[in-house]
Amino acid sequence: MKRVQHIRIADLATLPMPEAPALRQAAKGFGLLGPDMLGIALGHGIFIRERSPGSRLISHECRHVYQYEQAGSLSAYLNTYLTEVLCFGYWDAPMEVDARRHEVSSGGSR
Repeated sequence: MKRVQHIRIADLATLPMPEAPALRQAAKGFGLLGPDMLGIALGHGIFIRERSPGSRLISHECRHVYQYEQAGSLSAYLNTYLTEVLCFGYWDAPMEVDARRHEVSSGGSR
């Protein structure tokens, strides 16, 4: 990661929803934001629901931060990410597959 020192993790009771109505509706429609969601990375910010699993979820979201950095901007990242979710579905979207591949358990192994 280029700017690991810029990552901030917020432990929240509920995850934030986009303020823009169209983006909020799209996120809900694709199943990206909802009551079962444990975490989300936006730029260098990682938002985690309280009492969510630890290192595995954090490492997954850190991989999304890396993907965002590689994309060059939040807009470019979201464009690619959402296109993949539309084409492949959430579970099979290449960025999600990649993030799952980089999950680290609390024991330190993948």
